Amino acid sequence: LQHRGQESAGMAVYCNDGKIAARAAMGKVREVFSDTGTGLPESHCGIGHVRYSTTGSSCVENAGPFVVGTEPNHYEAIAVAHNGNLVNGPALRAQLPQELLNSTTDSEAIALLLLHADGPSLRERMISIFPQLRGAYSLVILAEGKLHAMRDPWGMRPLCLGRIGENWIVASESCALDRLGASYVRKVEPGELITIDEQGVRSEMLVRVPRQALCVFEYIYFSDATSKLNGRYVYPVREALGRELAREFPIDADLVVPVPDSSIPAALGYAEASGITYGQAIIKNRYSDRTFIKPDQRLRQLEVDLKFNLVRPKIEGARLIIVDDSIVRGNTMKRLVAALRHQG
Repeated sequence: LQHRGQESAGMAVYCNDGKIAARAAMGKVREVFSDTGTGLPESHCGIGHVRYSTTGSSCVENAGPFVVGTEPNHYEAIAVAHNGNLVNGPALRAQLPQELLNSTTDSEAIALLLLHADGPSLRERMISIFPQLRGAYSLVILAEGKLHAMRDPWGMRPLCLGRIGENWIVASESCALDRLGASYVRKVEPGELITIDEQGVRSEMLVRVPRQALCVFEYIYFSDATSKLNGRYVYPVREALGRELAREFPIDADLVVPVPDSSIPAALGYAEASGITYGQAIIKNRYSDRTFIKPDQRLRQLEVDLKFNLVRPKIEGARLIIVDDSIVRGNTMKRLVAALRHQG
């Protein structure tokens, strides 16, 4: 799941004495955790997180998972990893004792709300804070020797359940299950709470809303092309979007060119529907990161300049249709169009 966040990586595992051992740092997974191991104790239960900052700056204090309840007066610790963005995050943080806050994220606020909520069990505390969380969240929570997973009622961010042998896995995307050799069981439903322990998997619906609202950017950009979201694989959805684009905006040109990598299926779909030849005239630097999830504008623009090389023989004198998955800030397309015109 490295494609979902490249600023920091972290893991937390449950220890037999009720404590949680955790490690997080700035950088990608391979930079934080070496091939020789995680540096954490062996455990039957753990969670991991990669971060793309939406709330809070890009710094190690904001790297997840967040572990709370390590003070002597707490019986057990809680670790939380969060994908999403709470629209009332600042209000939730303001309700908490400020001396407990060590980051500027809404994710830490969720962990602290769980720690201080009323209820003898974590399940009851999760149910009690559920109405306070407004916005997008897919959560994995480690506590009491159990793994809990919870998804917001609208299903804005993906979450799925998988299995490998007798072991259960929860992940943001099904591509993670494929790479671990696990089987995809099902998606975690919007508004659902799942608890996994030595007894197996238990599920309960905390709330249902009339409609679901998976973020369209999951299909367009965020998710891996091989992942399955709401019963549909991402790759053919992107192809279909390209075909529809060709029907709505037919253009006479010589070559359909994708901005690699996430727009390749859409460009193939456009070429198929239009009958125009498909060709890769823009080559991505394999060591480059995803520009949209860079934390500031200066880094995004620099990354665009370093990210692509152009194939001059395919460009010179040709009429090109450049297909990108989306235009958010315009950094990539603005610089690419200028470079393409410069090369002919």
